[in-house]
Amino acid sequence: MTVHPCAVSINKPLLVGGIERRLLGVSLIVSAVVGANGSRIVGFLLFFALMVVAKKLTRKDDRMFQIAPFIWRQRAHYDPIKRGAFELTIIEERTEGE
Repeated sequence: MTVHPCAVSINKPLLVGGIERRLLGVSLIVSAVVGANGSRIVGFLLFFALMVVAKKLTRKDDRMFQIAPFIWRQRAHYDPIKRGAFELTIIEERTEGE
């Protein structure tokens, strides 16, 4: 298998300051709504708290938001509630020498 150096750079997620851009947008919007409706200091503190959480999440898995929609769309293959009760029978096989 041949590894092309440009493919790695194309598939990397877009980061702004080490934070995935969707997380940055969500933290900015949430803190702006809180800052507009309440105290601006609380909005700034919330923004910095969300930035710290976003930085940790991005450091843990930077492709989380690329993979998550595929997982949410995938249906469950096994549902233990839909299965009926079953009975387990164990049969011991005996050899002639015993």
